[in-house]
Amino acid sequence: MVTLCSAQMFISQAEYFWDNDPGAGNGTAILATDGTFNSAFEQLSRTGITLPSNGLHKFNVRIKDNTGVWGPVFTNIINVQVAPTATIMALTQAEFFWDTDPGEGNGTTVLAADGSFNSTFEQLTQTGIALPAAGLHVFNIRIKDNTGVWGPVFRNVIEVSATPSGCFQKIDAGGAHNFAIKSDGTLWSWGTSGHLGSGSVSNYNAPTQIGTANNWKTVCDAGQHAAGIRTNGTLWTWGYNNSGQLGLGTVGTGVFVPIQVGTATNWKSVAVGFEITLAIKTDGTLWAWGRNSNGALGDGTLNNRSVPAQVGTANNWAELSVSNQVLALKTDGTLWGWGYNGDSVLGNGNTTNVTVPTQIGTATWQKIAAALSHSQGIQTDGSLWAWGNNLYGKLGDGTTTNRTVPTRIGTATNWQSIDNHENHSVAIKTDGSLYAWGQNNEGQLGDGTATNRSVPTRIGTANNWQSVSAGGYHSIALKTDGSLYSWGYNSGGQLGNGTSGFTNTFTPTSVACPTSTLAIDEVEVTSQIKIYPNPVKDILTLSFDKEMATVSIYNLLGQEVFVKTVNSNEATLEVSHLTRGTYIVKASTADGLTLNKKLLKE
Repeated sequence: MVTLCSAQMFISQAEYFWDNDPGAGNGTAILATDGTFNSAFEQLSRTGITLPSNGLHKFNVRIKDNTGVWGPVFTNIINVQVAPTATIMALTQAEFFWDTDPGEGNGTTVLAADGSFNSTFEQLTQTGIALPAAGLHVFNIRIKDNTGVWGPVFRNVIEVSATPSGCFQKIDAGGAHNFAIKSDGTLWSWGTSGHLGSGSVSNYNAPTQIGTANNWKTVCDAGQHAAGIRTNGTLWTWGYNNSGQLGLGTVGTGVFVPIQVGTATNWKSVAVGFEITLAIKTDGTLWAWGRNSNGALGDGTLNNRSVPAQVGTANNWAELSVSNQVLALKTDGTLWGWGYNGDSVLGNGNTTNVTVPTQIGTATWQKIAAALSHSQGIQTDGSLWAWGNNLYGKLGDGTTTNRTVPTRIGTATNWQSIDNHENHSVAIKTDGSLYAWGQNNEGQLGDGTATNRSVPTRIGTANNWQSVSAGGYHSIALKTDGSLYSWGYNSGGQLGNGTSGFTNTFTPTSVACPTSTLAIDEVEVTSQIKIYPNPVKDILTLSFDKEMATVSIYNLLGQEVFVKTVNSNEATLEVSHLTRGTYIVKASTADGLTLNKKLLKE
C-alpha cells in the first residue's frame, strides 16, 4: 500500500571522481558533514583527496536521492598544481528554481541553516517551497562564492504528486461494518454491531474515532471481533469472546474497546476469522488462539485456546487470510491451508477438515483471500485462481460449478490484490483498475446494477484504486490519493456516508474525511438501555424498554466488578466504590437479550 504525499527529496549518497567516469556508485564516497544523509540539502565533506598529475583535470561530483536515483554529474575544470596556494572560498548566496532557468540571481533564495553565509561549507534550508503541477519536473539549485561567481546548476528530476484529497491509508470491511486507519495513525469505525471498539452497541453511519491512539498500523475484522497492531509492535483485540478469540486468557466475556494482548512488541501481522485469531511475529513464527472445533488453530487438536499459542516451529510465515479455514503463505511463496474444508475451501481436492498446516500444491503465490465457502489467490506470475463453492458465480470462471482445487480465472497476468466475503469478490489490477464479481442483489459489486456477475467485471473507468475490501453485502475501497469510497447495502450505516436504513448505493460513492471524533449521526438499536448521569459519581440510574433480569458492570479488562438482580425496567446502582475510569454496563433480560453501554466513572 502506498500513501502519496507532497514530493520530499533528500540526498542519500554522494561520490566524486577525476576525469573518467567509473560508473554510478563506483566513485569515491563523499560524507555528509553532520554524519547522516537525511535532508534535501546537505553539507558535503571530504578530506585527503588524492590529486591527479599537474595540469587541467575534470573534478566530478554526483549525488543519489532517497529513491535510489543518481543525479547528473556536476563537473568543474581544475588546474592541479603542486602544493597550490589557494584562497579560502566562502559561499555568499544560494537559490533554487523549477524547470526553466530565470538567470543567475533571479531564482528563489535558499537560506543558510545557521543564518549566515560565511563558510566554505554551508547547510542550506528552505521551507514553504511552492510545488509545480503534478508530474515530472527538474529541480535546480546553484550557489555563489565570495568572489561573486555563480557556480554550475545542480539539478535532479523529481516526480511531483497531486496533493492527496483523502485522509485514509488502511481499510477493512466486516459483515455490516468497517474499520479504517487514517494517515495520522488514528483508528476509525462505522456500521452496525457492538464490536466497533467504541465501548457502545450503537450503530454509526459515519466514521467515528476509536480512542485517541495515533499509532495504529493494521486492523482486521471478523463477524464478531476485531484485531489490530500498532506501530510499536503491540497487538490489540476487542469484541465478543465466546471461544477465547481475544487472546486475553478469558472465555465468554467480551471487551468492547481495544485491549492489549500480552506484552509482546514484535507482532507483524494479524488475521481474524469466525471466533479465531492468528498472527505472525517479526521472527516469522505463527501463533493462533480461539475456536478450534474444525482444527483451525493448526495444533493437531480440536481444543480451544484463550491465549496465543505457537503453531509448529516454522519461522518463515509471511501472510495470512482466515475465515473458518486458514490460508497462509510462507516466505518462499508456497501455499498452506488447514481448518474447515467444507466445499473444499482448502483446495486440496477433498472436503476433509485438516488440523495442521498442510501444503496446497507446488505453485508459488503472492496474495490469498479466504471466505466462508470459497477461496482465491494470486500466483507470483500475476494470474488469478479460485476454488470452493461457486454459488452466484463468485469464483469468477464464468460458471456456477464448484471447484475442489485452484482453478485459473481468465488469462490476465496483472492482478495485484484480491478480497472476498461470503458471496462476492473484489480485486485490483496493477494498472489501478477495479473489478468485482459474484452476488450483486444489494449493489455490492458497484457496477450500477443488481445483476450477479460470474466473471470479473470492471467497475467504472478510474485507474487509481489502491486497495479494496469486501463486506457482507457491501464493499469499500481506497484510491491512491487516500480518498475512501463505499457501495452496496446500507441497513446500519455501513456505507459511512451519514445515511442508513436501506439507502443502498450501486456505484462507488465518496465518503467524506472525518474531522471530529463524533459520528454525523448515531443510529441506536431498537431496544435501548439508558444510563444517567454519565459520567457518574455515586448513584447510577438505568432504564430499559424491557424488564431487566440482571445488570452487570465490567472494567476494560473484561472483569466483572458489579452485578445486581433487578427484575424491573428501571434500577439504581451504588457505584461510589468504583475507581475512576471507563466501564461497560451490561443489561440482560430473561429472554436472553443483552445490551451494553459505556460508562464513565468520575
